Amino acid sequence: MLKRIYIDNFRCLVNFNLTFDAINLFLGENGTGKSTVFEVLQKIQALVNGDNKVGKIFQSVDCTRWQSLATQRFELEITGNNGIYKYELGIGHNQDKCRLEYERLWFDNQPLLKFELGEVTLYRDNYSEGPQYPFDWSQSMLPSLMPRNDNTKLTWFKERMQRLIIVKIVPSLMVDESSQEEMRLTDKMENYVSWYRYLSQDQGKIVELFGILKETLIGFNSIKFERVTEKNLVLNLKFSGEMSNSNLIEYRWGELSDGQKTLIALYTLLYGTKSEDYTVCIDEPENFLALPEIQPWIIKLYDFCQEGKLQSLLISHHPELINYLLVSPIGYWFERQSNAPVRVKSITTKETDDLGIPVSELIARGWLNESE
Repeated sequence: MLKRIYIDNFRCLVNFNLTFDAINLFLGENGTGKSTVFEVLQKIQALVNGDNKVGKIFQSVDCTRWQSLATQRFELEITGNNGIYKYELGIGHNQDKCRLEYERLWFDNQPLLKFELGEVTLYRDNYSEGPQYPFDWSQSMLPSLMPRNDNTKLTWFKERMQRLIIVKIVPSLMVDESSQEEMRLTDKMENYVSWYRYLSQDQGKIVELFGILKETLIGFNSIKFERVTEKNLVLNLKFSGEMSNSNLIEYRWGELSDGQKTLIALYTLLYGTKSEDYTVCIDEPENFLALPEIQPWIIKLYDFCQEGKLQSLLISHHPELINYLLVSPIGYWFERQSNAPVRVKSITTKETDDLGIPVSELIARGWLNESE
């Protein structure tokens, strides 16, 4: 589980530190840094996965404008594999050139990886010093790491970083054809169909997904692929009429409404990742959905997180989602003034005890800070 993030010198995030629980809700006005936290997670994941060189992922324009520092610093802490991982990353910017100044990984305060001054040192599972050699300043060392019997702790971290899903669902961008299976989602879920194609290999997940969709999506019957070219499959869904399942009508994925696509995508995120140590970050999951549609999903998400089957980070402005999730102390209020760093405070139902008003109403009236 992701336990902590530290960000310094990235846009409005300066000396920014935040700890996480199983379920976390980010609240605040637009421009207060909520989505920026998600973007930093995406960038660190892209670097660790080897998606691109450091200069393509981190750019000097993202340094905090009211400072003159040339180095951006990041830290992640992740619990798992019977211990606590701490990943440290320093990105230097000099005359529009970007390089990795340092990269370090620790497990229970013992070293697993150190990259400093252009030289990398690897450590074995027993923390004894292993290979040491010069390495490229322009990329992370982790993508080139080959699994061995004595570096299982290092490879565990690399694989855990792949189990970060960070999305803002835009149903209109989802294509309904797939040329291949894809293990990773794009940030707006454009490749949902290819990701579902990968998940569909696990029939247990699909049976569970179909069961919940039949309960929550009117008329839903089943999902199947149909071959349309030698390489491409199209995703089709069957729906029944109000009276009987005997009159099933088939629709391509692209023919569904934005709300139907969003609801199916949200439940797929839950049932495709639960019990596999995933962290799912969703920016405004309530978009395109009515209250009766989002409420059952919120309840299911909350249950999975409380049972330890999933970790979630959510950004939301939806009153129902805010009030339901803030039954537990899992809310974070983001705020900032112009050209000033972000400040975050925890929110709990204590905010409503004195005034007898739901948190969402305090936010709407601008009274949240006055209730302190």
